[in-house]
Amino acid sequence: MVTEMKRVKPDIRLITRLVPPDGNLVQGQSELAIDPTLARAASEIIAASQNHYSPAEGAKELRRVVAEKIRMFNGVEVDPDASPLELIITTGATGGLVAIADAYLKDASALIFEPYYPYHRRIIEELGGRAEAFQLSDEFLQFEKDELRARCRELKARREFPLRAIIVCTPVNPTGKVFTRAELTTIAEVCQEFDLLCISDEVYEHYIAGAQPHISIASLEAMRERTITVNSFSKSWNISGWRLGYAYGDAKLVAPLNNANNVFYVCSPTPLQKALAQVLMADVDYYARLGERFTGKRTRAVQVLEELGFRIYDSGSTFYVWARIPEEFGDAMSLNEKLIAQAGVAAVPGSAFTDSDRWDNCMRLCIAREDHILDAALGKLHGALTGGLKH
Repeated sequence: MVTEMKRVKPDIRLITRLVPPDGNLVQGQSELAIDPTLARAASEIIAASQNHYSPAEGAKELRRVVAEKIRMFNGVEVDPDASPLELIITTGATGGLVAIADAYLKDASALIFEPYYPYHRRIIEELGGRAEAFQLSDEFLQFEKDELRARCRELKARREFPLRAIIVCTPVNPTGKVFTRAELTTIAEVCQEFDLLCISDEVYEHYIAGAQPHISIASLEAMRERTITVNSFSKSWNISGWRLGYAYGDAKLVAPLNNANNVFYVCSPTPLQKALAQVLMADVDYYARLGERFTGKRTRAVQVLEELGFRIYDSGSTFYVWARIPEEFGDAMSLNEKLIAQAGVAAVPGSAFTDSDRWDNCMRLCIAREDHILDAALGKLHGALTGGLKH
């Protein structure tokens, strides 16, 4: 009997540990300094001994300002005081995804667009469901409506692990792709046709650089009642270790999530919630400045990479750069190993985000680093590829 061999995928956290900080274009977290106002607020709240349990659904102060943020930036009205719940604070966006998988995806499946964020698959499958990859096209990362409909029809009709949801991540981790309104409308129509839940991961919503704006699929006609949106403050506030995120949507979808939120996590860190509540909406220009700062980082990174022969995907966002490696190298896994060994710099091979071999000559580079760190890493990459990297 022939057994199908699973592809060995790169271990992102292991790669991170193999390079020094000034060679780390690997792990997808913002390593910029914390906002001083937020740091001061957290220190004062901790010193005031506000360090005890908060409600599983989140501190009311934070939930109210998050609802204001959702209204302002996503065009969706959410009542933070509604009962049943329309909004919960989660232990990062991951906590929201765990709660969704626990409540809705056991013995069911969700469709993910490939290249995909590995935890979208891993969380679902750890909790008794299945993730099914749907390939985007090679060059422009697009899809055909009829192909999506056919795939959803096939998965919806099967007896084991029938299709229950589509996961939309925009901007996308790993590619940075910003889904257009037309693409989101197509996904919305397919969700409605096959009565599917839409899970929208919008963690990178503020890292936009280009004409295509971020659009929340829940803001489209007839989608609020079938969409759960998850988001996080880890990236945009440089606090990945704080583990603060949120999930929102129609009460009939969101209220059941609080069971897992309570059982698995009890609550998100109380003093950190209260500190963020003080700062989150205090500066209306915060996100605009964030976008400008990262646009500059992307411009510098792309210039260096293109000089080295990388083909850059014009994603329309700025947290990641998705690039096809120079043609003289066989595949990204091999190139990455050489870069680690010979130059102390690394990114993530494209195979970490796929089931097929179509993306083996691509890399994801995370540029969410302080400028001097980013420049040092790009300098190492430049030196290695222009100085005779040993094949």
